[in-house]
Amino acid sequence: MSQAKSSYAAFSGDERMDESDVGRSEDMSDAAMEVGSVADSEMSSRQTVSTLYPHDSISQRGAQNRYPAPQSVGGQLQTYMASIRTTINPWYVCEHRQWPRQRAHLEHRTSPVRPQFKTLYGREFTSQSENYMLPADDKEHSRLDLQHNIVKFHLRSLYPYPRWVEWLLRPSQERNPAVLDIGTGSGRWPVEMALQFPHAEVLGIDLVPPVLLTIDTIPSNCRFEVDDANLSMLHHKDCFDVVHARSIDQGINDFNGLLYEVAQTIRPHGILILCVGDPQFVTEDLVPFPVTKPGEEGFTWLQKLLYHVYKAFHHRGNYGVDASLHWKGWLQGNPNYENVQVFDYYIPAGPWKQDLNETDVWVAEAVRMNMVHVFGAFTPLLLTDGFSPEDIDVMVKGATAELRDQTIHAMMHWRYVTAIRRNAPWHERLEEIEPLHRASDTLIVNPSPPGTKSAVAQSVGFSPRTWTG
Repeated sequence: MSQAKSSYAAFSGDERMDESDVGRSEDMSDAAMEVGSVADSEMSSRQTVSTLYPHDSISQRGAQNRYPAPQSVGGQLQTYMASIRTTINPWYVCEHRQWPRQRAHLEHRTSPVRPQFKTLYGREFTSQSENYMLPADDKEHSRLDLQHNIVKFHLRSLYPYPRWVEWLLRPSQERNPAVLDIGTGSGRWPVEMALQFPHAEVLGIDLVPPVLLTIDTIPSNCRFEVDDANLSMLHHKDCFDVVHARSIDQGINDFNGLLYEVAQTIRPHGILILCVGDPQFVTEDLVPFPVTKPGEEGFTWLQKLLYHVYKAFHHRGNYGVDASLHWKGWLQGNPNYENVQVFDYYIPAGPWKQDLNETDVWVAEAVRMNMVHVFGAFTPLLLTDGFSPEDIDVMVKGATAELRDQTIHAMMHWRYVTAIRRNAPWHERLEEIEPLHRASDTLIVNPSPPGTKSAVAQSVGFSPRTWTG
């Protein structure tokens, strides 16, 4: 038996990964944990990003750090990043793809020119997708930075199952370990993974580039590509040990199909990590906030607003927002994966929970702050769904006041699902595609019966793991 196989057997054998593996790692450096307290509910997103990334804040970033479009497109595929940064990088090698040392840090597969943006109601969106209806501008990427730190500091790690991930990404003379981040957003996760594993190659893909990153903050072993995860991923066959995707549901046309595509990119025994935050908030007793009218029992502006955002996606024919309810079943029925694990976490939206340490107070405050900022990102979607600016303003102000004044004790649900790539040839999907709009489970039920367990926990048939602080 080879050393690789024996090491894998030592980790897996007949045992399943337990909660101690997926739990919050306490090994984060002191520097990473020194984020301070954000007790002031009026602290701005700009201040938060500046505190966590003082060399890459919005206030310190000049116009010269934006990625300019090329003046002309020659006979070969050209990237708009090439004029800014072309460096001598290690070879990025996999079985089917090999790039030369000299290459740009951000490239296109889909277009030789700068990806086009469209403007809706004062916000910039990608023009390459009609499904993804969150902005793709500086303000949204700043919010995604905050969301990234919520997840990271809650887990005390960049990833669940730290022992497994670190074993997969250990230095090896046989091949370079590699990581893929699908729907990379602001690009913080791949950048920090590249810093933590300087011997590994890290790739982030998205429909738009990470607009806030400056060229001096991208490690030499980290790259970004403008790419569409809805297209074939065969060009990345057997390239990665770790594949990560966070909050990409609404941008994926066929998530079950994506799981098959991604399986082609993962090396044997590699890990797939999926993560998402749900629009259904729950009370501290894990009872979902109902969708009711003002004055009725259990009414909250927060859940009313999130419900209408959720239904606005449905009205556009986008049922991908419900995909996370089916991750477990899809992966268990997929012959390319094994050892499927699901863990649900509930994080308070605001520091109302008692006996929190300093870091957990920051996480709770950051969840509240993140929600206030995402309300603005929802506005164009609601306007296109027929809501008037006045109606949206009433809902946003009401939800913001509830979180600011802590008149409700709301908890946000985050779900992690992981699966291991089988050491077997890839199998294509044979079953017929079932449209999500025919599925019986939805993230938000209208109205939610009072006193019932979270619809999310109910639908997957297991007890949710609460956030213990």
